[in-house]
Amino acid sequence: MRKRLLAVLTGFLLALPLFAAPSALAADPGGPSASQLLAKVTNCQQISNGKYATDEGQAATIPVCQANGAVFFKADMDVDCDGVRTAQCNEQTDCCFYPDTAFHTSTDQPLDAAKLPYIVLPSPSGTWDYRTAGIDGGAVVAVIYNNQVTYAVVGDTGPTGIIGESSYATAQSLGINPDPKNGGTDSGVTYIVFPHSKVNPIESHASAVTLGQQLATTFVGGGTNPPPPTGGTIAGLGGKCVDVAGGNSANGTAVQLYDCNGSTAQQWTAGSDGTIRALGKCLDVAGANSANGTQVQLYDCNGTAAQNWSRPGDGTIRALGKCLDATNNSSANGNQLQIWDCAGSANQKWTVA
Repeated sequence: MRKRLLAVLTGFLLALPLFAAPSALAADPGGPSASQLLAKVTNCQQISNGKYATDEGQAATIPVCQANGAVFFKADMDVDCDGVRTAQCNEQTDCCFYPDTAFHTSTDQPLDAAKLPYIVLPSPSGTWDYRTAGIDGGAVVAVIYNNQVTYAVVGDTGPTGIIGESSYATAQSLGINPDPKNGGTDSGVTYIVFPHSKVNPIESHASAVTLGQQLATTFVGGGTNPPPPTGGTIAGLGGKCVDVAGGNSANGTAVQLYDCNGSTAQQWTAGSDGTIRALGKCLDVAGANSANGTQVQLYDCNGTAAQNWSRPGDGTIRALGKCLDATNNSSANGNQLQIWDCAGSANQKWTVA
């Protein structure tokens, strides 16, 4: 990363090639506007123990704050080109290029800074440890600059005392010069990180956009997707009901399809906070994992994105950018529910009574 304390000096010994730019990226359309998001981060409730500098040798003036369940900071943007070696990011284009990132792809490869919008967080220290805020690699971030919004993931870590760095692709998508030698911007960038969120696989920008827009809509307190109607049963494939296995309220109990029987294990109530509840617990995506096939369970209500459900009016029920889904298109009793890419199929259609 450009702010890395130990630079890789190899590039200084090589002739500089013509700077090759990839296909232009654009800020992500849809979701709340930049002004709607910025209106929610006007006041800082500081959660860091101290403040950060934007560059080495600068005064530490940037706090990490929280608001409405999200973590945010306002800083500059330096361009990080670390990760996969590409025409845009290598020892020749970036004096401090490092061929790795803190978090890896689903195939255990470094991230591609030229293609994937990601941000860099300060490495854990006494000033602040992002992990204590429920943030890890793959967490979704809304990055705002010049009245534009792009969605990125937490993809790398940097020095413990410096904040405000993003990948080549993040800068490019916001119209910021992405050149790691002389690009970036000195100020005006707002980073809003959504705790307990996770894009899986981390390299799927489309998934980051879908999940980011959903979380941002919740963050600003609105949106066009209302929660499911309150009370009653939720019926799906084959007329079967969404059911808490065995009527057991323990954390981790499977949520399944079963013959409708009027029991309390099949009575669901929608909260104004986007939750769907039964037996005093919340419908929950296991591990807050947005990967296809992640199972749905009952769990203590905790306000995370894994328990924030919406019903857009097409019969689907959605969380983490995916649809509630009857596994393998089966209506058999005991078939555990999961999340899956929304496909409009019968096993993703639900009727709330």
